[in-house]
Amino acid sequence: MEVKKRIEWIDLCKIITMSIVCYDHTLQSIAPEEALQNSFFVGSISFHMPLFMLLSGYFINLERIRTDKISNFCSSKFKHLMIPAFSWYLIQCCLFREIPGVKASIESYWFLSCLFFCFCILAFIAKVTTNNLIVFIMACIITYFTPYCYFVKINFLMPFLAIGYWLNKQDKYLNWRFILPILFIYIVLYQYWAFEDSVYITPIRFYNLSSIIPISSIAIFRFAIAVTGSLSIIYSCILITRYFEDNIIIKKLIHYGKYTLCIYTIHFIFIKFLKGFFDKYLWSNEYTLILFSILISVLIITLTLSIATLLRHNHYTRKFLLGEF
Repeated sequence: MEVKKRIEWIDLCKIITMSIVCYDHTLQSIAPEEALQNSFFVGSISFHMPLFMLLSGYFINLERIRTDKISNFCSSKFKHLMIPAFSWYLIQCCLFREIPGVKASIESYWFLSCLFFCFCILAFIAKVTTNNLIVFIMACIITYFTPYCYFVKINFLMPFLAIGYWLNKQDKYLNWRFILPILFIYIVLYQYWAFEDSVYITPIRFYNLSSIIPISSIAIFRFAIAVTGSLSIIYSCILITRYFEDNIIIKKLIHYGKYTLCIYTIHFIFIKFLKGFFDKYLWSNEYTLILFSILISVLIITLTLSIATLLRHNHYTRKFLLGEF
């Protein structure tokens, strides 16, 4: 069987984005109030999880989904995404003496839950129509207006799966003539971006008819800044892999980009520990806080990769904790 060659810029993009996520979580756990005043923290929130969703959409094969049974496809995604999420959630409960809950188990690793539900929704719609464009349009519209789709942010992130799928088909746009204006737009939008505009504060949730326009305006702004920020990061990674392909550090980062799911699931254990350890600790110097957060996040990523390497040696831990079925 021919082994497919990995796309280097995607692996680089994944590890860079995962590093940003880990830094943000570290900073937020160490000093939650100071994190909200940090421009990089607030700015990176505008694109990092949408970028992960966009990269996931890049590999969607609707033709292959149609030929497979819905039960088989959803079962495969459940094993890869949800079993590690549930497993690590139970480990968290044991380590921190918490009582497990159904809702908490889904929300604890909300991005994996969101990705799983989005895949399932696409699988059902793909069976209804053979028009790929219609599939994503229907998915975005249905999730946007359906009640409770704000749960684990499905209605927010579904459009980014569509953008990722489109990008795979139209990769000719990944050039400086297209990305330069995109970067400029992101810089302009960033001047008006605030943490209050994030989906964590203002989810896409309609309480009545009068709430549709104000919520939608925020959602459109949030979508625009996330897409422009994501495409800027993607093109930067393309340039790096193109011009620094022999750089040892870049090669290492590309290699580690294969294991972002492991980093994402395991790093929350350390984040939760930090949150309890630094509770009520006040930071008087912003630069000290930033430097400390960077060092701690690097340490966490190193430890998660080491733990994942050990878990990969056992048949059961590789399946249930890493999702490698």
